[in-house]
Amino acid sequence: MTRKNMFKVGGAAAAMAFALRGLVAVVCAIFFAMGAEADVARDGGLPCLDSAGPYVCEYRKGVTLKRLILEKPRRMAAYVARVDLKEPGISFTGTERDPLWGCPMPDYTNETWLVNTKRETTADFMMRKRSEGKNVELAVNTSGWRPWGGAGCYSTYAALYRYAASEGMEVSHGKDPERGVFFIVRKDGQVLIRPHVPVSMTNDVTIAVYGNRRILRRGVRTADADPAKAVDVHPRTAFGLSRDRKTFVILAVDGRQPGYSEGATCADLADLLLREGCWDAINMDGGGSTSLVIYDRKHNRPIMLNHHANGYVRKTALNLGLIFTVKE
Repeated sequence: MTRKNMFKVGGAAAAMAFALRGLVAVVCAIFFAMGAEADVARDGGLPCLDSAGPYVCEYRKGVTLKRLILEKPRRMAAYVARVDLKEPGISFTGTERDPLWGCPMPDYTNETWLVNTKRETTADFMMRKRSEGKNVELAVNTSGWRPWGGAGCYSTYAALYRYAASEGMEVSHGKDPERGVFFIVRKDGQVLIRPHVPVSMTNDVTIAVYGNRRILRRGVRTADADPAKAVDVHPRTAFGLSRDRKTFVILAVDGRQPGYSEGATCADLADLLLREGCWDAINMDGGGSTSLVIYDRKHNRPIMLNHHANGYVRKTALNLGLIFTVKE
């Protein structure tokens, strides 16, 4: 029974109070359960995003959103966007080349880096794409960049480490296009996770972004192959694919917030994505870059699902957007 329907149930005040006490007890039990999920009321297609507890809802046809609260192996708040790629009218877009592409960065002189993209928040990326007539309703950060070294070492622009492409155009060839771990969308719509992008494939790629390590391969966890990195706890972004490559899962985990969410290791991500039915998965750029955004159709605004430590939302070099040509 939803809260709305509950209040429609007539009866004496005592009956209402009893029902409310029962609801509170259930919610509390769910909240503290490991990986618990709960249905919540929606407003204009959105979950109760101000809720401190878990939720699961259909955001739009083909997309399910979850918020999970876990107590083991540590306190974590995790957000899952599950996308059914069989649903008609879903396509991808990404951060494109900046007009200064290939020129030295004008505002960073410590080293000579050539411009690939201009950094922007994931929410700004979404709204910019929408202003261009692309109905992006889900967006997420993807790949790391340089220069790096703290707030004083940032540039307005970004140079990318690896090969990247957006809407069929190369954004970066990187130092070695055949190295890295990549999320790829081919021109025929096929979605892949690959350990490299062969030069022979680049003409067939519409979207390519890179992660820093593979965490699932054919249903087997590979995240803890490096024990030193397996214990690193941070905010995280990860991508997963089902065995048939028809379900795309985006996972974002909050971190660096004691008492609320401490963060995840790559092994934690692998376990969560296995629970979501993923067969292959990669860890993307995380830390303060982790950003998972949906579009609030009712109020015409982006909503950040995850929460950043200290409230600071970082501008990132590469973002991925899902375009829905079928509007709701």
